Amino acid sequence: MKKFLSTLMLSLFVAAAAFVTSCEGPEGPAGPAGTAGADGKDAQLKCATCHNDTLRDVNLIFAQYNLSRHNTGTIYLDEAGIIGCGGCHTGDGFREAVSLGKDDPASLATSKISCRTCHTIHNNYDQTDFALAITEGFNLRYKGDADDAAVNFKTGNICAKCHQARSYNRGGETDTWAVHSPTAPYSRFGPHYGAIANVLAMKGLNKIEGPEAYPTNNVHGNLSKGCVTCHMGSNPKNPAAGGHTFRMTVAQMSTIESCKGCHSDGIPTARAAEIKPLLAEYRALLIEKGLLYSTEGEPGDAHYNVLGEYPKLETPGTARQVPKALSDVVLNYLYIAKDRSLGAHNPKFIYAIVKNGVEYLKNN
Repeated sequence: MKKFLSTLMLSLFVAAAAFVTSCEGPEGPAGPAGTAGADGKDAQLKCATCHNDTLRDVNLIFAQYNLSRHNTGTIYLDEAGIIGCGGCHTGDGFREAVSLGKDDPASLATSKISCRTCHTIHNNYDQTDFALAITEGFNLRYKGDADDAAVNFKTGNICAKCHQARSYNRGGETDTWAVHSPTAPYSRFGPHYGAIANVLAMKGLNKIEGPEAYPTNNVHGNLSKGCVTCHMGSNPKNPAAGGHTFRMTVAQMSTIESCKGCHSDGIPTARAAEIKPLLAEYRALLIEKGLLYSTEGEPGDAHYNVLGEYPKLETPGTARQVPKALSDVVLNYLYIAKDRSLGAHNPKFIYAIVKNGVEYLKNN
């Protein structure tokens, strides 16, 4: 009986399926074609304005920037999140400071330095996005004398905005070298690091009297694009120098048009060669007189650490009062040492500062 019922059910299922199938008629003819719809938008068209195989410069820029100290250095890792440092050490901090018309941001200081730090990236999605965030001259953080405020490095204003001395307070007859920490043997008084803009413009440093006359003009200050002329000049033999690596090498001097006139053989001027030993002597005299706390090595040596040079306190953790004339000579050394060009940025001026500083220390 069960077998009969199973057979019956299977037969009914097959019959039902055949009935349903038989209800479908043959497929009718295709209807007329409809009106064509609007063309779709290629989401990549805007991006391709810059990101394409024919605009090879953009790909080169990315590769070069990846090699740069702005990308690989520790300036972000050490200072991220500190608002007072964010105006130079972070990308969003710099942008916010620029938008506020100030040196430092009010809140943001968290992102790495990137394309967006210096350029107006991804506003219009065309090559106007390569525009610089700073194009006009500005007032230096440390102004020194009243006429030491305004500078204009042309295209290099974007560089100089950060590569300048920080502000510090000076006294009348004496300077106070303030305490950095309860146990530190040094003070952070002075220009901080990277005081290049001040050295280029000859502003903020102290013109100590001595055997060497101070120039009134800097040939490197007259370059058509300022800092960019040399540090972003192209070297066809080595794309890993210049451009967005910002590296300036001796080899580049003979390949960059603006440098060839004085450096056709790729060798720095004789004046620059004189500055290195003078700067080392300057440093040694400051240490000998108990005015400079410094790490090992001499300027230009592999072990030299410019980040470890500060005004020395007589007693760790205790502020020091220093006659202004002595403080002047220490500050001048810090400016030149932390400029780190060994004379290249402003040969005649740097030579005069170093030479007169050495003579002052020898005679006082």
